[in-house]
Amino acid sequence: MNSLIRHLSRDKKTALMLLISSLVIGICALTPALFVIIVLNKYLASGITATLISLTIGAIIALIFEFAFRQNRATMMQEFNRRVYDPLLKAFTERFKKAGQLTSEQYKKLDGAGTTIKNMRTSSVTSWVLDWPFVLTFLIVLIFLSWTAALITAIFMLLIFNILKWKTNLNFTQDSLANIELLLVGLLTISIITTGAFMIMIGKLDIGVLIGSNILASRAFQGTSKYAKAKEFIQQRDRAVSEIVGYLKTKQ
Repeated sequence: MNSLIRHLSRDKKTALMLLISSLVIGICALTPALFVIIVLNKYLASGITATLISLTIGAIIALIFEFAFRQNRATMMQEFNRRVYDPLLKAFTERFKKAGQLTSEQYKKLDGAGTTIKNMRTSSVTSWVLDWPFVLTFLIVLIFLSWTAALITAIFMLLIFNILKWKTNLNFTQDSLANIELLLVGLLTISIITTGAFMIMIGKLDIGVLIGSNILASRAFQGTSKYAKAKEFIQQRDRAVSEIVGYLKTKQ
């Protein structure tokens, strides 16, 4: 993680553009939840069709903006990764072709490190890390909408983060992790809707806020999952870079 921050600090223009893109994405990501809350609480009460049309058009425009900025950020991140890692890969490839005596284990390890960097330099997965502050913003918004939904969401966020962090020790396969994520998303929805329904019955919540909270909770959960995966990818890449740099420093 420190390596990403270090590289971005050396390219302030790219860092600023990525930050602005992430800010716009984070704001636009609130659209579905806010749309549901406003429509259910305001439009259904007034019944003015023009209001619904305006809200719908505005929501669609916001989602298009989110998509466009995500695509743009992914492209910027890929180009940034290439600028950072292509020189290292070039030096490694030239040295590796002329490699002297290497054990099969050393060869396999270095070849794997090179492949890891090649794959990850063209990936925008690391940009998921930039969404993390805005994922926490979703949680803050949830606190103002429904503190119980925020508490439930925080518990599930911690749960999925730790499962992904310790997946190796827990001996989970990729299929198992995917199934666990689906299970947790379902349990999260059931927990929020059940708690929210009870609060509606006692007059402490309305249905628009409940559904909007559920949407925000899902986005926060997904964002946490992506952050945990991106963090792991960055750690793998850093280990691969360390192995290659160490190899380049050795004498032939």
